[in-house]
Amino acid sequence: MGVGTSSFRHIKIDMKFTIEEEYVTSLTIRTEHTDPDPEKELVKRLKYGPSFSIRSEDHPEFTKLREQLGTEGFIQIQRGWWNGDRVLKPFTLNSKKFKKGEQFSCASAMHYHLFK
Repeated sequence: MGVGTSSFRHIKIDMKFTIEEEYVTSLTIRTEHTDPDPEKELVKRLKYGPSFSIRSEDHPEFTKLREQLGTEGFIQIQRGWWNGDRVLKPFTLNSKKFKKGEQFSCASAMHYHLFK
């Protein structure tokens, strides 16, 4: 090695992950909220209508993959809103390449991205 040269080389490693199609899905869960006092509940329903919340829950295997990608630094997981995860380092999932800065979606949206 001559003066001013380096023995270090940049090696690009493409990390590849896979998941079966049957695990790239989610459930929509609707929860109704009621007042334990029947009279108060009746008044609230007549005045405002039913009170409920809706959330989505990914298949446990997809959640495990998402957590692994987060732990290994491939994505930044956002737990405060849907579809907020961002890719931090490039990787491949089921032959689809994800680039830095791209969105990493919830399971139901990811199904379309991976299998359609």
